[in-house]
Amino acid sequence: MFWAGKLQIFIDKLTKWILACFKVKSAAAVISGGWTKSDPIDLNRSNMSNDKLWLGSRWSVVLGGFLLALMGGFSYSWGVFVEPLNRTFGWSKTTSTLPLSVFMLVFAIIMIPAGRWQEKLGFKRQIKIAAVLFLLAYLMSSMLVYFPFKWWLLLSYGLIGGTACGLSYSCVAPPIRRWFPDHPGLAVSLGVMGFGLASFFFAPFKAHIAIPMLGIQGTFILIGVVTAIVTYLASYLVVLPSDDWFLHLFGTMHLSGGDSMILADDTPGEMLRKKLFWFTWLSFLMVVYGSLLIIGILPSYAETVVHLSSASAAIPLSFFALFNGASRPVMGWLSDRIGTLRLMSMVFLMQSLVFMLFPYYVLTYTTLVIAAVLLGLGIAASLALYPVLTSEFFGVRHLGINYGLVFSAYGLGAVAIQAGAYLHDLTGSYTPALLIAGMMSLIGTSIVLYIRMRYKVS
Repeated sequence: MFWAGKLQIFIDKLTKWILACFKVKSAAAVISGGWTKSDPIDLNRSNMSNDKLWLGSRWSVVLGGFLLALMGGFSYSWGVFVEPLNRTFGWSKTTSTLPLSVFMLVFAIIMIPAGRWQEKLGFKRQIKIAAVLFLLAYLMSSMLVYFPFKWWLLLSYGLIGGTACGLSYSCVAPPIRRWFPDHPGLAVSLGVMGFGLASFFFAPFKAHIAIPMLGIQGTFILIGVVTAIVTYLASYLVVLPSDDWFLHLFGTMHLSGGDSMILADDTPGEMLRKKLFWFTWLSFLMVVYGSLLIIGILPSYAETVVHLSSASAAIPLSFFALFNGASRPVMGWLSDRIGTLRLMSMVFLMQSLVFMLFPYYVLTYTTLVIAAVLLGLGIAASLALYPVLTSEFFGVRHLGINYGLVFSAYGLGAVAIQAGAYLHDLTGSYTPALLIAGMMSLIGTSIVLYIRMRYKVS
């Protein structure tokens, strides 16, 4: 009993210190969330019996989200397939990039109902279904040698693969955001970081090793097997905290620094009736258009304009992917400190200038790598911060489907891949597509600045 009493005193002091660290001003706010200060609670562990966290740590949920995003991010390195498809089947750039466009569109559309399905199926079951669909998509894509038609890749890689990606990716942000109201930007950005890093790890591997050694068919099979296995294993890491675990601890679901705050806790219907949603959606569409454009054309630009070899042309895309992925936690960390919209406006303005200058100054290997790095920072800000922004504007209770609706802008932005290829086939130049991307990014930046002023948030 003596040691039990000492332990209780220690826990009480530790709890007070934790609350002080996270600037909870009074115990009343905590108690209002249903928690009393005598309850022993560890920030990184759940005391809820239904929360079967791997190693008992909430960071395992971030790891699970990272793995899901990493597997979904295979789509980012589709650019390395464009020239091999052109040479093997005699396709145009427009045709060779079409499967990626369909993949992105289906991916974004599926994100909307997937947010609702995860509430009924549960994260684990939905992710396992995604694993099976990923395997089916890539195995069917490997049969392109027997069905050398563009519609075959649209069906396999585009439709089935896009569905799998939407089902899995929709399970990344919502559970992480609920586990981390104290560091929402950092935690969510660490989870979605995998989507950007995939190209850094896999684009050079495909270009230098997989495609030369295994061909297009063997590369699809390899990717399918790896993607299915890793996605299936990640399903055991992704869980939700029971009974609003952090609400019991903090009395709120958001504790980031600066002026950030949750403005509302809206249902999807309530969100759609707000002008703020449509401003957010439109800004996302404008800034992500150029990012998706560059994913589709960067390897081809490197080969045809900068005159790099196929293997060397994959390197700028790898730098783009590296900074797209690795800088997301930095973006999240900064957003927790200086404000999400303030950071977005600065990064998006830089992105706009890069696109405007791209066709005139990016003519060497060095300038191409620099441009790829800067544009990687741009898409990192978009994909790391829009989930956080959605939770700040519309709450966390329906974040799965609410962010799915916001993310539909990403799917519509996928037309940039086709538009860029079409404009190049039509004019023989990448300049029109790049200038349009710069103008759209500038419009998106202006909308972000308007939201800051109109709604008095940072």
